[in-house]
Formats: sequence, structure tokens, C-alpha cells
Amino acid sequence: MNLDRRSFLKASLVSVAAVAAASAAAAKETFAPLTAEAAEIIAPIRETAEFPYQVDPKYQRLPAEKLAYLRMFDPEENKGPIKFHFDDVSKITGKKDTGKDLPLLNAESLGIKGRPATLSETGAIFFSHHDGSVLPLREKEMGWRALDMALVVASWSVEYHYNGFTAPGSGPGGVIAHYPFNPMTNETGTEPVFLAGMYSWDNTKARERREQGRQWKFESVEEASRIVKKAARFLGADMAGIAPYDDRWTFSTWCRPNLKPFKLPNGRTEYFLTDPFKLMKGEVEVYGSTSVEADWEKYAGFTPKSVIAMTFEMDYEAYRTAPSVLQGAAPGKSYSNMGEVAYKVASFLREIGYNAVPSGNDTGMSVPIAVQAGLGEAGRSGQLITQKYGPRVRIAKVYTDLELVPDKPINIGAREFCRLCLKCADVCPAQAISHVKDPWVLQPEDCTPSENPYTEKWQFDSQRCLSFFAYNGGDCGSCIAVCSWNKIDAWQHDVARIATQIPLVQDAARKFDEWFGYNGPVNPEERIESGYIANMVKDFWKDTEPTK
Repeated sequence: MNLDRRSFLKASLVSVAAVAAASAAAAKETFAPLTAEAAEIIAPIRETAEFPYQVDPKYQRLPAEKLAYLRMFDPEENKGPIKFHFDDVSKITGKKDTGKDLPLLNAESLGIKGRPATLSETGAIFFSHHDGSVLPLREKEMGWRALDMALVVASWSVEYHYNGFTAPGSGPGGVIAHYPFNPMTNETGTEPVFLAGMYSWDNTKARERREQGRQWKFESVEEASRIVKKAARFLGADMAGIAPYDDRWTFSTWCRPNLKPFKLPNGRTEYFLTDPFKLMKGEVEVYGSTSVEADWEKYAGFTPKSVIAMTFEMDYEAYRTAPSVLQGAAPGKSYSNMGEVAYKVASFLREIGYNAVPSGNDTGMSVPIAVQAGLGEAGRSGQLITQKYGPRVRIAKVYTDLELVPDKPINIGAREFCRLCLKCADVCPAQAISHVKDPWVLQPEDCTPSENPYTEKWQFDSQRCLSFFAYNGGDCGSCIAVCSWNKIDAWQHDVARIATQIPLVQDAARKFDEWFGYNGPVNPEERIESGYIANMVKDFWKDTEPTK
């Protein structure tokens, strides 16, 4: 019975492909129920017992100071030009390398002629744009204006000022600087004090509850898992799963960039990662970072047993404007939400007597943890691809000593689709994403210093990515925007799953997205020059209701 039905549905989906180009809207109305049923028969979501990607025995944990967004603060990285893994990827792709000249362009933005920018200079340019200190080079264009930038800065404000800005991977935990306030005089001080942010590792409350005999005893680990995931969803996570604590994904060191105080014209003292006065003159000075060996007992007071992985949807309409800086409001909003929700989930666990550490990008690698927690698959761009939102998510974690039942990794067809698609690699303005068809166990010679070898994945050049961020004046997001899994309507995800399983339409898998979706040009130059981005920005500010 199933075999006959499977054959029928395969034939039907081939017919869908034929009519889709003529009428995408009609195809959706007619075939959405069919694709949902077909997907469950032809390409069902499967669970796997083990971590689904190869990890070589030579694999070693990554030191956090090797992350690209932390390496930029190393004074040694300010002594020579930023290095790309491939100087010219056109030799590999046969297409124009739109990223190879970015280091020269970034140096020119600092007034430097005749040499490429260093990694430290690249990072300083990016962060000066990211916090709104300097407007982008395209500030007169739709999507890069001061108005658009204001929304970006606002969206990131909680991550910067309350979470402790762990987005670069810094830790353990987040640190915030606030100015003391005198409630008797309503005066604010001029010298900041440092406090733990939302990603606080303080487990005093959990210890108090245990000492009071108030640690909650669950009837079973299954009950504990169900309740914890319910709490995570209720408190604001869009998806939640449980991963076993796996030491491989914890950074071998935890690292925080060093700050230096500067007296500003307004009389306040503020701490900076780079000298703000030298930067105004086109000079970059960085102060290194402080690393500690990762030690759970020393810094958190416990050794984790489980990790609660949570995803946070990023705004669809903002991502349609990628690579404009307006797109950066979407991840900023999610990063700000991540700290709040992770703090709440950790507070819930502490209140019932269990230790917990809330975490954003810091502490450990989020994508493999989310894969282990059954939230999605690792895609070509290195990002998590979920069934519901595609790669349009950010990930937070809560480590705990509460024993929970791990969810199983899943196969939704996304990784297989990535083999056939290449849209993210084609659209990347920096050409940072591999065009090789299949992932492989990367060797040291395949990696930049910020990529960890001996795991099965596609190459990714974070130095190229960061270089475009700096030149662009903010984030990019093009790879997420054009992804075939980045859709509001889930039926298109079903089509993507099915396409990878039918030989007759495998080569057209990418075309399904172009027929049914509206993600704009894939050529990175055409995407901006065609007027598509300007139109998407106009739509974003015009539409008061979110796209459903």
C-alpha cells in the first residue's frame, strides 16, 4: 500500500514542479496538502541515535580566543594583513570573487592606502558601525540610513547593556558596566561599576533552596524533561530541546577581551575595547584578552549533566532586506531576547534547587549542541537549519546539573538539500561559504585559525565574512535570506525535503524555491543594484503587521 502511494506521490510532485513556474500561488493552494502528506511518506523526519556527523579521534576542543570575534583583540593580529583561506575563490567557482578586495576597501575607510586592513582594524570598523558610533558608507541608501541604523542599535541594546554582550563568544558569563544612581538626589555618577549581566553564573539561589530542603524531586527524568521544555517555551523560547552534556563542544578556554577606561567629553568614564580617539584618526589600538582554562567546578560550582538548547526566531521581513544593515535588527532583537529567556530558564531551575548557567554564544559551540538536542541540522553555511524556521534562528543554552532525557538528533532533509543547492554560497558577498558539493572531515590545512578541524562540515572563512560586515557597516544575513528553508509557509519546506529524494527533480531542488518564494536575486551585486533591497526596506517600514 505504502509503495503504491509513494510512487503516486512521487509522480504527483514531478507534476507540481512542472506547473509551479506558471502559477506559484495556485500551486500553493492546490498542492500544499499533497506536499505535506508526501513529505511524511517520501522524506519522513528521522531520528538518529548518535551525533550524525563524523568527528575524527584527533579532534580537540577549540580555545575561545581562537574565535574570529575574539582574535581581533589580539595585538599580534594588528601587525599584518587579515588572511583569507583562499586569496581568490574565482579559481574554484569560475565566478567573480566579490570578496577578495574587501581588506583593501576596509583599509581605505580608515584612510590607509596601499595595504590591506588587519584583522584588528577590520573588527574595529565593524564594531564602530555596529554600536552606531559611525554610520555606514552607504548611509544615503535605503537600508543603510541613520533611521535604519537606529533600529539596529535599539534591537541590540539589551544584549549590549544588560546581557553583557557575549555574542562574540566571550565569557564566562556576561559583564555589564552601569553608572551608580543616587535616589536621594536623582544624580547619576560618572564612574561605572561592573556587574554580572543576564548570563550570570551565580547559583546562590539554588544552594539556598537545597539548604532549605526545597529542591524539587521529579517523579522521573522523563517528567523533569517535559516540564523543563515546557518552562523554556513558556518563558519565551520558540523551540527547546535537551542535549546531553558533551565536553567536546565546550570551549577549552573561556576568554574575555580586555577593556581600557577613557574620559569622555561629557565627563563620564567609559571602558572601550579599542581607543576611540585614535579610531577617529584612522588608527586602531587593541588591548588583548584574558583567557582561563574551562573549569565548571571553579567558575560555576557544578559539572553539567544536561544542556537545554533553545532557538529564537529572527524577523522574516527584516531578513528580506539583507544585506542592508536594517537586516541586523533581526539578530539583534533575538540576541537581546536570548539573554532574557536564558536568565529566566536558569532562574526557574535555581528556584527548584538545581544549578544552572545561562549562555548565549559563549561557553560552548551552540550548533552541535542544538543538533544533539534534535532542533535541526547543520547546513552548508555552518548554521543550524530548523524544520520550521530554516536557518532564521539564534541559539541559547542553559547548562544544568539536573539529569534530563536527551532528545535525539533528527534528519529533516536539510543537509542533503544543502548538497544540491549552493544558494548561500552564491549569494555571499564575501564568498566565505564553500562551493564544494559534499561536506568532509576538515583537516588543519582546510581551516582558518577560527575553524576547528577534524569534524565533518563545509569550509567557512570567518575572516571573509567579517571583512564584508566591516565594509557593509553592519551584519549581512544574505545566506539566511535566500535559504530555501527560510520561509513562512511550512509547505515549501516539505517541497524541499521531497526534492532531495526524487532523482528526476534533484537538480531542480533549488528552483522550487525560486518558483514558490520571493527571496530576491542570488547574485550579490545584482541584489543591491537591482533595487530589490530598496523595495524590501520600503515594505518593511510600510507594513505594520508581520508577515504570516
